[in-house]
This record gives sequence, structure tokens and C-alpha cells, in this order.
Amino acid sequence: MSSSTVAIASWIFVTAAAVAFAGDDPVAPMPACALSGAASVMIGGAPALRLSDVANCPPELYEVVPGITIEGQPIVHFRSGAAEKGKCIARGEGSVLVESGSAARVGDVLCTEQ
Repeated sequence: MSSSTVAIASWIFVTAAAVAFAGDDPVAPMPACALSGAASVMIGGAPALRLSDVANCPPELYEVVPGITIEGQPIVHFRSGAAEKGKCIARGEGSVLVESGSAARVGDVLCTEQ
């Protein structure tokens, strides 16, 4: 899968998720939440998410997987839900499991501020 295909798929997911949150009102994505990932590990063509990539996301909605690190950072599992800081829609790459959960990657998480 080419990087342009991944970018288009990510844009479609982000746009659809923003519309789902917003209803009729425009909603801005939460800045710096799961927008970058590991340069050295691709999962389904997208960079894997690490703890440093989700540092600005609602902490109630992700958990650290301590036994697995990428570029010196533990990876995370992310879940959909609402928290004090914002709402998130999350999915994962179902073909890659990490400690019983789908592997999270850039484009799999969209968080908006409350």
C-alpha cells in the first residue's frame, strides 16, 4: 500500500469520525493527539503508535503495553470513548494483535476536544 493510499484512507477516517462526533456542528481535532508515529515500524502501511505519540490524548482512553517497545517507547492500546479532556474514536489493525488487542497506528485514532 502506497503512502498516498494510507494518507487518503487516514483522511477519510478522520473526516468521517469528525462528522460522527459533530452532528451538525463542526468539531476540531484535538491537537497533537495520535498524529505521529514510529518511523521504523509500519503496521498495515501506517506508523505504529507509541506512548510519546498519545501524550496529549485523554489518558483514560489508552493503556501502555509495557512489554513491547518501538524506538525506545512502549506501544499503546487505544479505545473509543469520552473522557474529561475529549472524545475519541479508535480502531486498530485487526490483522496485528498485541497482547490480545489490535495494534494502534496513525490514522486509527481521532480525538476531539470537549
